[in-house]
Amino acid sequence: MLKPRYMQIADLLTEQIKDGTLTPGAMMPTEATLQATYDVSRVTIRKAMKVLVDNDLLYRVRGSGSYVKAPKAQHNAFQLMGFIEEVSAQGKTPSSKVIAFETSPCSHTIASKLNVEEGTLIYEIQRLRLIDGEPEILECTYLPVAMFTDLSIEVMQTSKYDYIERHKGMQIAKSRQCVWPDSTSTSLAALLNTRENSPILRVESVSELVDGTPFEYTVNYFRLYQYSFEFIAHRQTPQ
Repeated sequence: MLKPRYMQIADLLTEQIKDGTLTPGAMMPTEATLQATYDVSRVTIRKAMKVLVDNDLLYRVRGSGSYVKAPKAQHNAFQLMGFIEEVSAQGKTPSSKVIAFETSPCSHTIASKLNVEEGTLIYEIQRLRLIDGEPEILECTYLPVAMFTDLSIEVMQTSKYDYIERHKGMQIAKSRQCVWPDSTSTSLAALLNTRENSPILRVESVSELVDGTPFEYTVNYFRLYQYSFEFIAHRQTPQ
């Protein structure tokens, strides 16, 4: 079935954004210009533009016009990469801000995640992960002190995984992740520079070394302004 004309135009504009013809931050042509280009009515153009806004490809500035959004950094749930690796590989600038770094005896819940006895001394670390200077993730991490006796705030301001693999000589194997929809509390909204009760994703993960030893339990709160999740499902050939 032939797509409606406004959807055809939306598809053409989407392709121009994806192939770089329309660059991030660029102002879109006016409605009159698009009308003339595609020989359609203003209503058709407005419907096409709404599709792009709904698909998070454009943003509107009152009294100015519509602009191309910068592409979000993608989080591939099936490829274990550190935040800095993942964001840097996509041409954006990652940074971290440590807001809490302390040690304490672990609770029953955290002990069960890390496969240690309740009361075992752990690090409790909170850091903001920023993309191009804007807060995007609050990361709450728990690690056994006995495994990382020289861990420091300076390390956590850079790459945790680089420290574990290069400095400690440990080989990271996998991370088991669970994802839930959530909303921001007052304190979380303030940290992530967003409104209270804004929708976010809560991602809990337990990471293991190659010998199966859990070394990290983390709860991440994703604001999703600059991040998108990528899930790739492979169909198994029937036997």
